Amino acid sequence: MRVVFIGTDELGEIALRKIAESSHDIVLVVTQPDRPKGRCRKLIPGLVKLVAGEYKIPCIQPETIKDEVAKGIILEAEPEIIVIVSYGEYVPSSIYNAPKYKSINLHPSLLPRWRGASPVRYALLAGDQKTGVTVQYVHKKIDAGDILRQEEVKIDPDDDHGTLCQKLYPVGAELLIDVLDDFELNGPEVDAERQDESKVTKAPKIEKEDILIDWAKTAFEVRNLIRAFCPKPGAKCIFRGENYKILSVDTNFTQLNGNFEPGEIFTISENGPVVACSDKGICLTNVQPPGKNPISSRDFLNGYRVEVGEKFLKLNLD
Repeated sequence: MRVVFIGTDELGEIALRKIAESSHDIVLVVTQPDRPKGRCRKLIPGLVKLVAGEYKIPCIQPETIKDEVAKGIILEAEPEIIVIVSYGEYVPSSIYNAPKYKSINLHPSLLPRWRGASPVRYALLAGDQKTGVTVQYVHKKIDAGDILRQEEVKIDPDDDHGTLCQKLYPVGAELLIDVLDDFELNGPEVDAERQDESKVTKAPKIEKEDILIDWAKTAFEVRNLIRAFCPKPGAKCIFRGENYKILSVDTNFTQLNGNFEPGEIFTISENGPVVACSDKGICLTNVQPPGKNPISSRDFLNGYRVEVGEKFLKLNLD
């Protein structure tokens, strides 16, 4: 099939590479413009652009996909189907409805659960025990299209955002190929299931305050927040007046034998400092001091001479 691929980031890169290595013909790639990164603010191409170059696929990077020139280039490529993966901008119906087989989207959740920009993080924040990937038709309402294919993925207790994405993304790429093969074999008469609107949950864009640890919450909630933002950007808090990132904690909680304030270190285990939350204690296993690389909590204890009674505090953005 003649495919136009519209996407960005790591999920887009893995999906694009999988399609490029299949029997389908990618005639055009559309991805976001190069963005400045690092201290020097040097323009760096995205992963999708790099893969397009590797496979010698024509690639455009419009400032907005609503641009008429970009629309013209996409339609002139005469795609039979458009595949949209984590593009970061709403694609107008004049584009997604144009091809013979319309357009499909790969989304890393079990829709209709976790519609929106941050489905993997919200699955972790909620403490879900499973998630998955969905291939759906593109719809005027974000992530509301009829479902073509889904596959479930287990969330292990020690999974964080990084490890869970490593599980999900290859599964999603394989699922995309299955759907494209299905279209090629059976034409437009591919079965699709309407989403149950009563089961919708939202996963909106993450804001700065969402990554701040509130030690007054339950240990379950604190652990899930830390998992959701590891390895990047890292859940933040204050220790000794400076900004720290907490990157991982023990999966087991500790009973509070006494009255301790939220954020207070009430004991030191062999794995690291144990910090009081509202109901139980949580053992920190990896932290990142300000301006430093991440370190194990054992190194943190030894290098910083951490003591019982010291406190981790919630960071105030004001």
